[in-house]
Amino acid sequence: MGASKSETSLARFGWASVAVAIVAAGLWWWMQPPAPLSENGYDLTIALYRVCNQRSDEGLQRIEELLDESRSTAAASDPSHGIVAAIVAQAKAGDWESAARASRRALEDQVKR
Repeated sequence: MGASKSETSLARFGWASVAVAIVAAGLWWWMQPPAPLSENGYDLTIALYRVCNQRSDEGLQRIEELLDESRSTAAASDPSHGIVAAIVAQAKAGDWESAARASRRALEDQVKR
């Protein structure tokens, strides 16, 4: 037998709610201000982009070491560290493509248009 009108309406409402949530999340993401990278953070992100494209575990380990070294210096309050660390975590989890895209996006965010 077919679904009743109330079940159909409820299903449509559910799908409409999901669609609205997806559009809202997309708008929120698109409207976020660019992430500021310091000079050191920019350099690390360029290297990280290359490492992600090469899927180099050794290179990723070296990026982590450089990130830890820069955290221990006076630049410890640099907001770039969190950005780079999040991308490193993606790569360490094996999501190389997403990490490369995130690196590229962070670099592109630095361009003044």
